[in-house]
Amino acid sequence: MSDEQRGPELVRDDALTVALRAIYHAPADPAYWTGLEQRIMATVDLEGSASEAWWTVSDRWVRVGLFAAAATLVLAGGMFLRAQAQLNQTMAVDAIVEVEGLESALAQREPISREQATLRKLTGHQ
Repeated sequence: MSDEQRGPELVRDDALTVALRAIYHAPADPAYWTGLEQRIMATVDLEGSASEAWWTVSDRWVRVGLFAAAATLVLAGGMFLRAQAQLNQTMAVDAIVEVEGLESALAQREPISREQATLRKLTGHQ
């Protein structure tokens, strides 16, 4: 196997690891964490009204969501009714064809004796 097929060889770079750890290390000062918590809590504003909270959905989006849900229900209901109508039509056509086929088959057959009918019933041959 050639080197091109294996892909690049992974090499350990300790200097880069040390530099990245220095950039991304967690601050040791407890004041940083206290300040961060205060900034987050000020943004969340737990004392604010529920209608203005950041986690609530605006009235505009509620209306859009309700409209989308209603449209989806109407579309799904229409597709269901269409499938049911097609199934009913198929079943009706099958019932008509089967009855007509049965009548024509009976009309064309010659009468058979009782022994032949018994034999056909026992063997399952039609």
